[in-house]
Amino acid sequence: MKYVKSKFARAMLGVLKVTQDNKRATWSYVPSQNFTPASDIDWSQPIAGIDRQLYAKYGLDDTEISFIESHVKEMD
Repeated sequence: MKYVKSKFARAMLGVLKVTQDNKRATWSYVPSQNFTPASDIDWSQPIAGIDRQLYAKYGLDDTEISFIESHVKEMD
């Protein structure tokens, strides 16, 4: 659930989500993740920490990170 709440995943979802519909194709830009203990992401971190790890994993630059951070609201 933390992944779905991350700004990174929600930004990737938002690229294709233009209506209330949430069909399978809408998720096509959201990368699949390994949620096992062998994952390269530490899922025990707070969501902000998970976002930082995802930004690094996918090589986002400062402009892209700034865009996501300023346009995607945090989820509770």
